[in-house]
Amino acid sequence: MLAIVLFTLMINSGVGLDWVSLNSLVKNKPDEAIQAYQIALSRDNLTSRDYYRLHSLAIRAGAITFNNSVLLAALEALKNKDFDALIEENKVKLLANIGVAYRYREQNQQAIWHYRCAMNEATSSQYKAALKVNIAIAYTRINQPSLGYSLLKNIEKRFLPDYMRAGLATALGNITFALGESEEALRYFQEAAKQYRDDENYKAMRQVSVNSLGIHLLNEDFASYHKVLAEVELDDELMSAKQHYLSWLTELERLLKQGSNKPNLNTPDIMKAYALGAAKEDYAAMVNAHIDKFSLSIPKVDAQIVVKEPLPIELGKPWCLNL
Repeated sequence: MLAIVLFTLMINSGVGLDWVSLNSLVKNKPDEAIQAYQIALSRDNLTSRDYYRLHSLAIRAGAITFNNSVLLAALEALKNKDFDALIEENKVKLLANIGVAYRYREQNQQAIWHYRCAMNEATSSQYKAALKVNIAIAYTRINQPSLGYSLLKNIEKRFLPDYMRAGLATALGNITFALGESEEALRYFQEAAKQYRDDENYKAMRQVSVNSLGIHLLNEDFASYHKVLAEVELDDELMSAKQHYLSWLTELERLLKQGSNKPNLNTPDIMKAYALGAAKEDYAAMVNAHIDKFSLSIPKVDAQIVVKEPLPIELGKPWCLNL
């Protein structure tokens, strides 16, 4: 809330918009970024470029927060002809951001189509490499990890900015874990966390660190588990969003510490509920790995991909005739 108060004072003082602070809010406090966006729109001295940048920030923040009304309103605003020239300059980013919005909502085929539209507009090797990462992630989500892996392994890291290297490492971690390579996955997750920290994207850093927690328990490395958990616990929103999975990990640690030498651990009934909840939070593969490794006496769980707040299809059509 302090960030919003300071932003309001900045607007009222007549100084220019602080784009660095706004971008930081999108990455780390996207709900506050939306509030800041709505405040900034009330200014009288904004240029068309200012409005374009504000709407673009709103699309990114709306994607992350599932705030469809803000996202759709910003896209509608960009249809104004005043923005045509700016959109031509930034069409790759616009289409990619729409793809990200679909990806967050598990509308992965829509995400792939929009990423491919962006690739058709991209002229730099950096943008094309970044879009391949996003396409690979979406393929993984529709149970085609091998296809995603083949795309990712052909990407040259030197073409990627630091924040996209983190995305690449995260995607490779998820795919290698799905392919049964937990130690390699852990290295990728740790690489991603470091990159996100260096980029000051602490929200993404903690999100990817949640993936490392499960592998640390697979290895019964309790010291590393608690070191990472202490960082994750700083994000109340993340703790709430992943509460069943984190409860699963807490109970699993307790079982391992009290009976790690037993061939079959006596699993309390509550863990069945945690397992089902973790599957809904996108951790079915990790839970099943724990069940296998420690011979837990509960059935495996199926992945449960939930489409949350779906968006209308083909939102990028005004800027991509191939849709």
